[in-house]
Amino acid sequence: RPTNIKNERLFDLKNINLGSTNLEVSQVALGCMRMSSLSLEEVSKVVSTSIENGINFFDHADIYGGGESEILFGKALTDIGVKREDVLIQSKAGIRNGYYDFSKEHIISSVEGILTRLGTDYLDVFALHRPDALVEPEEVAEAFNQLEKAGKVRHFGVSNHTPFQTDLIQQAVSQKLEVNQLQFGLR
Repeated sequence: RPTNIKNERLFDLKNINLGSTNLEVSQVALGCMRMSSLSLEEVSKVVSTSIENGINFFDHADIYGGGESEILFGKALTDIGVKREDVLIQSKAGIRNGYYDFSKEHIISSVEGILTRLGTDYLDVFALHRPDALVEPEEVAEAFNQLEKAGKVRHFGVSNHTPFQTDLIQQAVSQKLEVNQLQFGLR
């Protein structure tokens, strides 16, 4: 753990409910896209510093660092002794080799891979990674149902979808889409 922080937060984050769920998440999530370029020690320091400063929500995707970002994050949680239930993990899937694949088979196998790489049994949130103009909403619904029934995903969402695209998916799935993660940068 970082030694330069002694029970003093760098900033004061408030927790909010995620959508209509009972999940209390920090107002800021830590995006883990570039963790694959760090050492395990560096990732452990980033994660512990984030947690010490009130961040409990971590965002991943199966394509971040070719899956290496998830592997390092999972190892970092173990390295710093964080209990799985003390963090909220979101991951995304659906982008594959330069095209989209929201087929039932791909969604399910992607979540299985994500869980293995993170070293966890469940995701707090799983989201479709960017919109696919050729999506078959019924296939997405079948995958979501199977993942929910197996206890592998607790809540579902999308990323960078327009209201129309979100409504199209929502009409087919029985789970409420709790998030629409939008791309945003401060720079």
